[in-house]
Amino acid sequence: MATSSRRPAARPTATRSGLLGSRWYERAWRRSTIDMHIPDWDPKFFSEFDVEQYVDVYTRSRAQSVLCMAQSHTGLFNYPTQVGVQHRNLGGRDIVAEMIRLSHERGMAFEVYVSLIFDRWAYDAHPEWRGQDSRGCTGFEFGPHTRYGLLCPNSPYREYVRAWIRELCERYEFEGMFFDMTYWPGVCYCAHCERRWAAEVGGGPLPRTVDWTDPRWVRFQRKREEWLGEFAALATGTVKKYRPSASVEHQSSTFPSSWQKGASHSLAPQNDFLMGDFYGGPLQGSFARKLLGELSGARPFVFATSYSPDLFDHTGHKPDALLEAKACAAIADHSAFLFIDAINPVGTVNPRPHDTIGRIHDRLAPYYGELGGERVADIALYYSLDSKFDLRDNGRSVDDVGLSDTHTASAMNVATRLITAHLPFTIITARQLQDLSRFKVLILPQVHHLSPREAAAIRAFVRRGGALYASGATSLVTTEGRRLADFQLADVFGVSLVRADWSACEHYLTPTVAGAAAFADWTTELPPLSRSSVCEVRARRGTAVLATTTLPWPKPDPSSFSSIHSNPPWVRTAQPEIVRHRFGAGQAIYAASMLEDVENLRDVFLRLIRSLAPNRAFEADAPATVEVTLFVQPDRRRHVLGLLSFQHDLPNLPVDGIEVRVRLGRAVRRVRQLATDKVIPHRVQRGVLTFKAPRLHTLAMFALEHR
Repeated sequence: MATSSRRPAARPTATRSGLLGSRWYERAWRRSTIDMHIPDWDPKFFSEFDVEQYVDVYTRSRAQSVLCMAQSHTGLFNYPTQVGVQHRNLGGRDIVAEMIRLSHERGMAFEVYVSLIFDRWAYDAHPEWRGQDSRGCTGFEFGPHTRYGLLCPNSPYREYVRAWIRELCERYEFEGMFFDMTYWPGVCYCAHCERRWAAEVGGGPLPRTVDWTDPRWVRFQRKREEWLGEFAALATGTVKKYRPSASVEHQSSTFPSSWQKGASHSLAPQNDFLMGDFYGGPLQGSFARKLLGELSGARPFVFATSYSPDLFDHTGHKPDALLEAKACAAIADHSAFLFIDAINPVGTVNPRPHDTIGRIHDRLAPYYGELGGERVADIALYYSLDSKFDLRDNGRSVDDVGLSDTHTASAMNVATRLITAHLPFTIITARQLQDLSRFKVLILPQVHHLSPREAAAIRAFVRRGGALYASGATSLVTTEGRRLADFQLADVFGVSLVRADWSACEHYLTPTVAGAAAFADWTTELPPLSRSSVCEVRARRGTAVLATTTLPWPKPDPSSFSSIHSNPPWVRTAQPEIVRHRFGAGQAIYAASMLEDVENLRDVFLRLIRSLAPNRAFEADAPATVEVTLFVQPDRRRHVLGLLSFQHDLPNLPVDGIEVRVRLGRAVRRVRQLATDKVIPHRVQRGVLTFKAPRLHTLAMFALEHR
């Protein structure tokens, strides 16, 4: 492997506009990138690449920073590398140096894009580096795997990566480096992983049966997470060694993904800030922004999305109203926004997407200088990076499990309920364990795996006066995969486990007298149906039972039934379904079934959560499609409240008459609408600030200025 030529790019000659240099990312709210994953088998590919046009469209998109490809999923480099292979159609031309020079001249920070794990050139040139599934197929069978070269980070590929990172760092001046695809596309059983497992764990080959209550299987998953984090650390450490002032980010969209991708605790610290691209609807975006915002080491984190409906549609495009709604959503969550376009194979760029996002950014320009601060939230939704799986997969071959992840599904259902009810919440991980006192309520939705450290912190939170909601098998298995005889938090829940059944089964939740207020219109004769898994529990002394289990009409055999379409309720039991328990100065609500997963129980769940947090930071009389956010900016002596309307059918219909009530715990001298500078009338009564928002189209933000 040859050494780098180490020829530095020309230094920028124009003013850097305060965006270049260290911690540049704190000031870059508008960012853009153009995908350039183009092979070189056809001489027409890249034959018309014009760096002036390429950089010009970034300025048209109003980008403050650009993310440009030095190397792509093809494994080919866009400069005359001495380590790998350059794209042959560039003919030795150094377009990376050209892109850096022009971007800096126009005052834009420059981030280098490179691809990890996905490298088609290395896949073809070095078959011994390939990942391999349990059946011996290479490439993990990810998507159209004839296109992607999927490599194992435990193979000597890692040294090749280290060499070209060093080459880039010594060759160019740039503000940051972004490593894409830092995740496991599947479960790898290649010889390199087998050898590493044998050396570090031993005791036989890599396990091939999924079982989240088997310490050996769980050890394998923890090793996968550890190995991925170590590979990311190799990449990050190399950048920091040769270009210490540069920021480093790895693809972060995998954190809210299932266990297979391996994104967990060891990966997060390898990022100066988190950045991920997301292509789903409003819920996915809101969930991801809250999670990344709390997990990120620095702010702002970055929410990215594409101009195309998805990355597999080269010519399609999102409607302007959808792009604007996504950009507004990023602003409401005080996130930087990265816009993704794709180059044409010949090297030309369509200016239309960049003109579109440029117009959107122009309309939103008054907001960017108003962003920053800390999110205000009464409720913390606990997202366990150790619990992203489905216990119903236990005993199945690794070849037969899919991407089912009941913890993430339940967490997203909780988020849906809280967003549409305008309850102040955020999403936390184990990173915030020492900071639980920020919150009034902690929600643990099916947190199957919980460490003793987590359990102790949660117990102390409730004992000191916090409120807890937990569901299902929460805390029943340790993060090492050790199945316990009872919940780690049994004393907090006020119940003991009798039996756990991971399979879904039809049953009904019948309210007791103590739980009647939460169940409202549901009755003992007509209780709500649940099809979730069940933990059969026994209530401890002093625990109030709010609902019990009612079973369907008994079936002597499959051909017998009580009603042709459904299985109506029949057998009432005393088995607790929902309980409330006082613990220390706090209280806990435990649900044996997942209330958060049942649409018919949405209002029951919300009544219970509201009862745990009666005096919330804000409330709003607004449609469910409007999300409310609140950030505090102590240095500017104010709070910033955001209203985001993101309707299913776009463009949005305007919303009138939204009343907002805020409890800040301090006097407010005025409420000022940002972007318009209009002073909004308000009143304060018993510590609650109330005002009516003007007509809302998509985004409105208000500065609540302190006295």
